[in-house]
This record gives sequence, C-alpha cells and structure tokens, in this order.
Amino acid sequence: MTQNANAPTTAAQLDALAHRLIEEHWNFYPTAGSRIGRHEYDGRLPDLSPAQISRRAQEIRRGIAELQTLDTSSLEPDELLSCRMLGLFLERELFTFEEMRPLENNPMRQAGFLNLGGYVRRDYAPLEERLRAATAALRQVPDFLQTLDNALRDDLSCPVADMSVESYGGMARFYRNDLAAFANAVNDQEIAAAFTAALDNAANALDAFTGKLKTRAQNGNQDFAIGSRLYSRMLATGEGLDLPLERIAAVGQANLEENLARIREVAASIAPGKTVREIVDAIGQDHPSAAALIPDTRDMLENIRQALTRHDIISLPPNPANGTDDRCQVVETPEYMRYAFAAMDSAGALETRATESFYYVTPVEEHWTAEQAEEWLSNFNYNTLKIVSIHEVYPGHFVHNLHNRYGRPLPLINRAATSYAFSEGWAHYTEQMMLETEYGQGRPELLLTQLLEALVRNCRYVCSLSMHTGGMTVDDATRFFVENAYMGQHPARREALRGTFDPGYLNYTLGKLMILKLRQDYRTQQKNAYSLRNFHDRLLSYGAPPLPLIRQTILNNDSPPL
Repeated sequence: MTQNANAPTTAAQLDALAHRLIEEHWNFYPTAGSRIGRHEYDGRLPDLSPAQISRRAQEIRRGIAELQTLDTSSLEPDELLSCRMLGLFLERELFTFEEMRPLENNPMRQAGFLNLGGYVRRDYAPLEERLRAATAALRQVPDFLQTLDNALRDDLSCPVADMSVESYGGMARFYRNDLAAFANAVNDQEIAAAFTAALDNAANALDAFTGKLKTRAQNGNQDFAIGSRLYSRMLATGEGLDLPLERIAAVGQANLEENLARIREVAASIAPGKTVREIVDAIGQDHPSAAALIPDTRDMLENIRQALTRHDIISLPPNPANGTDDRCQVVETPEYMRYAFAAMDSAGALETRATESFYYVTPVEEHWTAEQAEEWLSNFNYNTLKIVSIHEVYPGHFVHNLHNRYGRPLPLINRAATSYAFSEGWAHYTEQMMLETEYGQGRPELLLTQLLEALVRNCRYVCSLSMHTGGMTVDDATRFFVENAYMGQHPARREALRGTFDPGYLNYTLGKLMILKLRQDYRTQQKNAYSLRNFHDRLLSYGAPPLPLIRQTILNNDSPPL
C-alpha cells in the first residue's frame, strides 16, 4: 500500500503536536505563557485545585501517549532532539504533580506565581493596559492562597516553612511598598483605584497565609529530605540524567577537592604565608565608589564584550529587526528586587513588544552608615563584579538569550522547555572558561575570585545530595559551607536553607561539569576542526535542552555525560 503523498510528515506532526501540548501547558500555567512573551495569558494565575490538577494530569498522559505513537525513525537529529525534549517536558510536569507533590510540602515552589513585577517592569504595552492585567491577577490571589492552604500538610518541614514565611511575607511588602507606587503613574483614576483595592486585598490575603505558615513552622518537623528515589527521578525527568547517585556524588566531591587545592595554590602565588580569607579581604578593598558603581559596571561590560570578539570566544547574534548589536541596559536594581546582589532580566524568548534587557546592579542605600556602605561595596570589588558580570551578561545568561532570540530559528519546544542544569550550568561554566582563555592570563586575583564562586556551587552540589539522600542536617550543611567555601556563618546558613526547598541547586556545578566533558569529547572528535567559538555557537544553537540529550545530538553517540 503506497503512502499518501499529501499525508503530513512525522516532523510536521511533531511540530503540530508540540504547539498544541505547549498551549495546553500555558493554559494551565498562564504565568509561564505571559513571561515568555505571549501576553494573551496576562492577568491570570494558575488554578491549582485538586480537580484541575487531576484534569491536567490526565491531559499530560494523553499527550505522552500521542507522542509515543509517532514513528521517529525518519526524524533528523535536531528534530529527534526536540521530540525527546517534549517527552521530558511532559514527564517532568507529571512527576512534579504525582511524586514530588510540592503543593503538599513545599510552598516555596508556588511563591513565584505571585511575582507580578513583570507587569510594571517591562514596557510591552501602555501602563494602563498592564495595570488592568495586574489587577485581574491580584484579584485571584486570595483564592490562589486558599487553594495552597488547603493542599499543604500540617506537618510541614520547619526549615521550608520558615523560608516560606519569609518569602510570602516579603511578597506582601513588595505589593504594599513597590507595586502600590505605580497607581500614581496613570491618569485614569478608575484604573488606579481598582488596582489599589485589588493590591490591598491581595496583600491582606498574603498576611493571613503567612500567619498560617508560621503556625505550621511551630508545629512542624525537620524532615525536608526527598530521598534517593525522588532525587534520582528529579534528575532523570528534569535533566535527562540517568546515572547512579553514587557516581554523581563522586564526580561532585572530586571537583570540590580539585577547586580547594587550586585555590590554595593560587593564594600562595598571590601572597605566600597569607590565608585565603586575608587575600579575599584585600581584594575587596579595590571597589567602585557608590556613585561610580553603575558607570564602572557599564564600562566593564563593554571591556568583557570586546574580549569575546578579540579572543574569538563566541558569536554575538545581531538583532535581525535592525541589524544592530543588542546591549543590555545597566541600571539600579528596582527596590522590590534588592534582595539580589545583581541579576539579569532578559526579554522572554517569544517577546516581540519589549525586547530590551536589563542588568540590575544593587546600589548603596542612602540610609546606610558609612560602614555598611563600605561592606556592601567590598562585595562589589572589581574582581567579583567581573565574575558576576561574566555569569549574568557576557557570555553568560544575556548572550545565551541572544542566541535563543536571534540565532537560528528554533522549534517552539526548544524555546518553551529549559533545563535548569543547562541554563545555570552554562552561566557558571563561562566563569571558568573565560579564565582559561587569554582574557584570564596574568590575573591571579580574578582566578581566585572565580574559584571562590565555584566553591560555593561545589558546596551546593555536595550538600544537596547529602541533605536529601544522606541525612545531612541544616546545621551540618552550614558548617560545610563555612569550612569549604570560605563563607561567613550567616550567608552559609542561607545557602544551607536554600537546599531544603531547592534540591536542584546542585545544577550549577552539575551543568558546568557536563558542559566541560562535552567540550572535551567534542574537541577529541573534531580534532583539527575544533574551535572554542564553534563549540559555543553550536551548543547555544539548540536553546537550553537537558545536556545528556544535546550530547547525543552533537556527538552522535551515547557516551556518559559525566
């Protein structure tokens, strides 16, 4: 029987199926659609009620079944990658619902749905239109929080409950102290009044929910660990990584020990006889003034950007709309985000209206004492600022976003589905990679700073595994950060607490190590045809897939990713 010449190809079937399944995902998680640049999803929060969770789980199963019926034998390697990405995308969501069950045990996972800063931060439409959408979302906050409260167990883990109290309490302050100010920025008093009323009601609902979380924290336990089975499943569905945890742990421990030895070696070359801490304190004295922080950062970015071209490290795709090279805007961090040291805010992968990107740098506050200002600026010393800027901007997150937006055309699934290990692993990898190029030659203080940042991520890796599969406590993890990452007690405890609700924070180092191994194997395979720039351009040309999947595509083999 001959095949119908007009029948759609498997590739066309895959594309149509991917579009439908992703639209179904956005209909359930409208905030994801809105943030990627599809503003028809503005003004909506997800309905996480049991009935809707059950409906969505059935929908995902149907999608997985349809995907499995496709005959993938005719797909090109890039198409097969997208097909596998779509499968993992669905499996990860189903795993979250049915196995991780964060609605019952991890309210930190839902806090991000309530961050409505994008409505005021990005100028994609007139402010009046954006405030209407924000008002619609705010009106849904009380019901959203009631759904969360109904789903949460009473025996919540104390560390997770404590961090959730801080997060949701901070969101209430953000609503009252930051979002509220935008009511005065519009002339339409009806819009302003509706926005203000919805904001007050939402903030009050957050207060009530925070109070209930405090009760759970008082009555809770210390059992935050997800266990080995769920940990393995988290890596398999989220990152496509199916290796024994013992192997993953051994690789991370070896990298920690390597970086500890390297930092001692570098410190001895800088100042023999001095401790790493003494050298770090000395490095911290060389920093911008409060007034120069933003302009100095802007100049530094341009210097790093030029180095990318001068040393042939990576391509910088131009904006096809006008043929120009995009630059991110270096600005002070908005007040409602000043918990962060610095952050990259890039446009969504499908954004067409507001394509500007912002590199936020948190300034010295006017009310700080001279001592507080000096301590803050010492953290912004020129070496740390360079490493952070490499991670966030050149060639880290911002350049990754340029490739996603302006590089070769990508299927929708490659834009919508992102791997934690790829995204953060790439940015973390660039810190080390830049120091390996000519850019890093003759800069031992910069190398020491890069190693300090690597040690923090090494400790996240080891502590995540140990806390969730090996019985490590928060106190144990705090000591581990202090002893192995040269951290003070307070930041070390904050890092340990993050591990209780974010076991995936091992992905910074995990992703970096998988990229380093892929680079090594690709170089061996390419021989004289290899170049660093070509490797980076090819790696970023796929979006942010799970690294074991992209490894199969680039190397065309099933060699181990670690």
